[in-house]
Amino acid sequence: MSDAKPNLLVFFCDQLQKRLLGCYGQKLVRTPNLDRLAAESAVFDNAYTPTAICSPARASLMTGVYPHTHHMFNNSTPGYSYCHHLRPEMTMIQDWFADNTDYETAYFGKWHIGPATDLFASRFQHTQKPGEANLPYLASSHWHPSGNLGGNMVHSVARGSAGTLDTPLADFPDVYAATRTNEFLDSMAQKNRPFLAFCAFPGPHSPWKIPEEFGIRYAPADIPLPANRHDRFTGKPISQRKMRLRESLRKSDAQNDDTLRELMTCCYSYLELIDEQVGRVVAKLKALGQYENTLIVFTADHGDMAGAHGFLSKGSYMYDEIYRIPMLLKPAGAAQSRPHCNEPVCLMDVTATLLHAAQGTPVHAMNKQTLHGQSLLPLVDGQGAWDRTVSYCEYHGDWYGHYSARMVTDGKIKLVWNLSDLSELYDLENDPHELKNLFLDPAYTEVRDKYLAILKAEAERCQDGQMKFFDTVSEGLTTTDTTQPLDL
Repeated sequence: MSDAKPNLLVFFCDQLQKRLLGCYGQKLVRTPNLDRLAAESAVFDNAYTPTAICSPARASLMTGVYPHTHHMFNNSTPGYSYCHHLRPEMTMIQDWFADNTDYETAYFGKWHIGPATDLFASRFQHTQKPGEANLPYLASSHWHPSGNLGGNMVHSVARGSAGTLDTPLADFPDVYAATRTNEFLDSMAQKNRPFLAFCAFPGPHSPWKIPEEFGIRYAPADIPLPANRHDRFTGKPISQRKMRLRESLRKSDAQNDDTLRELMTCCYSYLELIDEQVGRVVAKLKALGQYENTLIVFTADHGDMAGAHGFLSKGSYMYDEIYRIPMLLKPAGAAQSRPHCNEPVCLMDVTATLLHAAQGTPVHAMNKQTLHGQSLLPLVDGQGAWDRTVSYCEYHGDWYGHYSARMVTDGKIKLVWNLSDLSELYDLENDPHELKNLFLDPAYTEVRDKYLAILKAEAERCQDGQMKFFDTVSEGLTTTDTTQPLDL
């Protein structure tokens, strides 16, 4: 391995709510390895995903651009989605590294950006392959816990929605991703080359099923319920009211307090399992003498509602539980404690940061593809001003119904522009649980207009063509009457 250039390691989780980590104030879930990593990292309090759907968000990390540019609007699930692949002309991060650096590149774990062959045939030099270790899920790049893990339920929670499996711990996808990452690190020990490696955990995406060998490690009685769990959706968009009423009528798992607590014991246990895998990989770096020379990122594609507003998983709404993501960045160099960063950052900033670290200078494009993010290194090192004032996010409406929305937030105010529904405005400082929609509140007219202007400017900056409809529909939707609370 080379001392001249930093090694680059990305831990990439699937569907992890930021508020579940100890470095963001969680007191119950045991994540000692992530806590130690956070103590030596910049911890970003206002990191946002570009969109809260797995495949489009993951594609944005790998391309450095918003979904409206790479055109993967939906989960790339064969047999369902029309967008199995990215636009063919898109450059991905492994392509740029192959063309511009001497880095050796590896990706282990969940891919889910097109069919599995898109990873196996990619320019990553090292990936898992179908058939290795005789594990059936390796033929896919989805690695979903509900998929073919080759195990049976041992302890069932919520009619099989979560629980434990008789799958050996070593064969569990998240554990296997860490094992393959460590094997790659061992293989690099004798090479005089830096590396870029992704350890992409399939978890803690629901369904929260973990090996019985690891076990459920929390008691339902200890699980706190979200403060916004019983949102009545007064003054909220009609689409959200319909979804919430549907969940109530079908008596979904999120509606029963006892069931939700049981589910969350499995979620918390899954996160503890992932924390142990992070610890294994970090320990390997230290054993090889490469920890100090390795830049490490820990983040997620998006969050999980986890009972907030009466929902599980994610959907066509833009609440912080699914759009605000965890993000830790440990630069290469001697370990030191760093303050939390409050600046608005996004998943594509990770892309730009990796390129900057490899090149030694900021990189603004991959081939002819202008990046929508910027390097975090000057911000972390205190060597430059951060000129971005808001995060811009988007939803293209297919996986959860044909519905389109855009959002801007600076962590204090959030404005959501819904193309075909009542828009939303939240005062996050006074209403952090996003219970009161202030979009039609006369006292917030100036604030609303200010953030509408910011939204439009951000859309123009990143060339989001959807916003051409902004002026024609935004006024006519403000009279929608949703003032009556839902009868739940």
